[in-house]
Amino acid sequence: MPCYYPRSRGSYPLLVAAIIIVVASKLGDGLCRHDERDALLRLKKGFVFDNALSGLPSWQASSDCCTWQGVTCGDAGTPDAQVVVSLDLADLTISGNLSSDLFELTSLRFLSLANNDFLGIPLPSDGFERLSRLTYLNLSDCGFVGQVPSSIARLTNLETLHLAGAFTWDTVQNQATPFLELKEHTFDTLITNLSSLRRLYIDYVNISVSDVNNSSSRHSLRELKLSYCWVTGPIASSLVPKLRSLSKLILENCIFSHPMMNSFTGVEKLSSLLVFSLSNSGLMGTFPSSRVFSIKTLKVLDLSGNTMLHGELPEFRPGSALQSLLLSSTMFSGNLPESITNLHNLVTLDLSSCLFYGALPSFAQWTMIQEIDLSNNNFVGSLPSDGYGALHNLTRINLSNNSLSGEIPVKLFSHPCLLELDLTHNNFTGHLLLHPNASSRLQHLFLGENNLQGQIPELLSKLSGLTKLDLSSNNLTGTMDLSLLKNLTNLSILQLSRNRLSVLEKGDARSYVGYPNIVSLGLASCNLTKLPAFLMYLNEVERLDLSENSIAGPIPDWIWKAGANDFYYVNLSHNLFTSIQGNILAPAYLYLDLHSNMIEGSLPNPPLNISFMDCSSNHFTHWIPTKFLSRLTYAYFLSLSNNMLTGEVPPMICNASNLKVLDLSFNSLGGLIPPCLLQENKSIAVLNLRGNIFRGPLPQNISRGCALETVNLNNNKLEDKLPESLVNCKMLQVLDVGDNQIVDTFPGWLGDLPQLRVLVLRSNRFHGPITVLDGTNFFPMLQVFDISSNGFNGGIPAQYLKRLKAMINSSEVESQARTVGYQYAIDTYYENSVTVMVKGLDLTLIRSLPGYRVWCSWNHWTSHATISQGRSLRAWHPLLFLRYWTSLTIICLGRFRSLVSS
Repeated sequence: MPCYYPRSRGSYPLLVAAIIIVVASKLGDGLCRHDERDALLRLKKGFVFDNALSGLPSWQASSDCCTWQGVTCGDAGTPDAQVVVSLDLADLTISGNLSSDLFELTSLRFLSLANNDFLGIPLPSDGFERLSRLTYLNLSDCGFVGQVPSSIARLTNLETLHLAGAFTWDTVQNQATPFLELKEHTFDTLITNLSSLRRLYIDYVNISVSDVNNSSSRHSLRELKLSYCWVTGPIASSLVPKLRSLSKLILENCIFSHPMMNSFTGVEKLSSLLVFSLSNSGLMGTFPSSRVFSIKTLKVLDLSGNTMLHGELPEFRPGSALQSLLLSSTMFSGNLPESITNLHNLVTLDLSSCLFYGALPSFAQWTMIQEIDLSNNNFVGSLPSDGYGALHNLTRINLSNNSLSGEIPVKLFSHPCLLELDLTHNNFTGHLLLHPNASSRLQHLFLGENNLQGQIPELLSKLSGLTKLDLSSNNLTGTMDLSLLKNLTNLSILQLSRNRLSVLEKGDARSYVGYPNIVSLGLASCNLTKLPAFLMYLNEVERLDLSENSIAGPIPDWIWKAGANDFYYVNLSHNLFTSIQGNILAPAYLYLDLHSNMIEGSLPNPPLNISFMDCSSNHFTHWIPTKFLSRLTYAYFLSLSNNMLTGEVPPMICNASNLKVLDLSFNSLGGLIPPCLLQENKSIAVLNLRGNIFRGPLPQNISRGCALETVNLNNNKLEDKLPESLVNCKMLQVLDVGDNQIVDTFPGWLGDLPQLRVLVLRSNRFHGPITVLDGTNFFPMLQVFDISSNGFNGGIPAQYLKRLKAMINSSEVESQARTVGYQYAIDTYYENSVTVMVKGLDLTLIRSLPGYRVWCSWNHWTSHATISQGRSLRAWHPLLFLRYWTSLTIICLGRFRSLVSS
């Protein structure tokens, strides 16, 4: 069965230029006019070129300008001369100035300056009106700024207009700020005056639209595309009544001053509309599905990326022309109507990352379908077992991240045109069965995070076109011989991690010559006892995960040579490695995880481009070498916890200015804490020095702009007072200074920290009453409060307890305040842990805090807490531990309304 793969179509500008060139070539071979040749040469003088090849070398005064690069001539009405009718200077990286000599070419019908570098240069305010014969004008991607000249609106023969200006890109907001403007009167005049205009494409322009609706005015514009524009005014309600002939309305990646969908009323009256796109434009409200889908001519609807746009799919009538339905990353919801199978012309269906649920429809009716993406929803039930054979154009199915179950239909693996099948993160069960006629065209097969069982079939080797294979996190059993890879010569990604497999390799290392050049290899928890030998023959690996195995002995030096040139992720954690051979060599940005092994000796010197290094839970000894710290210039994560390191932390740690997480906990490090870790820190978010023997006072002058979110100094020998400059750490969530020798009064000034959720002061020498300065908050987000084993007295005033808002059993507060952790990479968190006293026992809480508590035990309270049925405090969470020094009793108070001190 032949497969259909779509090809790119030629662009309209090339077609127009080709027609002009063909027509002009038939009009004679006379020389161009001298005045136009001179104007072109003067125009060139104002240009600056990046290199000689783009410098228009053919533009010489001694030659006929009709033969110059980018110039096309036509008949001037006399047999001995021609005029310039087309000037195409696109994609020549021209910068400099755009002189008025351009407007001497009054016979131009085609003009393109697209994709050049006139950055920061305004368009000439006058002159365009002289090019009255222009039918095509392209000024896109040139970097022009300022106001679009109104003279362009006088080009009454213009059929196609491209405008795009300079812009800056905000990487935080992921949006553009344009510097080219179409003011209100100019934009309206363009639409009104250019009666021949059929195609208007505007990118990166600040547009103002009049709110005057002159519905009596009609325009024959066919295609309107605004991309990355800032639009002020109700563009839809203002323009739609005038543009009843539109076949394409594309308003994508824009910022609208009127983003509500009700400002787009009337679109259903565009009876010739073929393409309607509002993608990634921040639209809100409810989409008028029934009205828009009633447009009988509509072929493409793209609403993707509008994350606040709601809607449901309507019932679809037979005969719909719809070919592409793109709703990804919106809040469309509900069941898919059974009538969706009436979309017989459907080519692309993308409903990914929405809120759809229920059963999947049958695919068999979509005989034209090429791509189906229903990922990241909550579809349930099984896959249709049949009907795939009639889908001759089907190339891609993505149903990942749903709740689908049952067995995977065998026929999917033999579909002759399918290139990608992604069923990751569902509940599929049964054995992985392949058809004897497995397709050699299948390139991407993702079946990870399901409940597949049984052995990996040998027929997998028949899928010879595979480039990416993910079977990780299933219940696959038996053995997997890596010799299977010999037939998968195009394979670049292989993920088998976290099954119940035993991965073996038969033969010696020489048998692996010629194996596929793997880029990403995941064999975590695959019962490996040695490193796979074929790794010695790889040199482009970007990701290598061999964690959670039983690989013993030294880490060989050849493993670093397998890395790619730009990035290398190596995870060898949870093995039995005992040493590291040679120096760690790596390309740019090495991510190295060696934690939970048995590696002994001194810390290894990392490469200069290390970005992540976890050496925790090993047997490293001695001190932290200065050279080790000097090589952390680009590192954002360093953990050396749970080793046997001694000595002081060298001041060189201050040069690691990009660190986000620094964990040196549970060693025998001593001396003073380097002041730079607190005083001058504007990058470290997590500082964990717990379980060492640091002594002396804490650094007192913590700077503004402090980035700290977690500070854990528990179980050291710190003295003196808490630095009040900690209030500069506005993002602080966890502060644990328990089990030290700090002498201070209650730090009520910490109550102003808006994000503080964990405060542990236990087992120090804090003393006096619990008081808070007037105007200071009292820990509104606090979840864990341990002040046990200190010398506080006088009780906790009731008015303070009432301000502990996060301890109120409110679902809103709980959803915001329950999890405490630091995200230092995509889907990767550093797990905080704190130890508190409960009933005289130490309880360690890790990341997720199970409920809300107040620990006040072992203090010198002078009075017991009492319960009042007076003013409501709204259902507090279950337990409040109050152990009094005088009576050594525990009062466990359940859900109560008000807590006051007598």
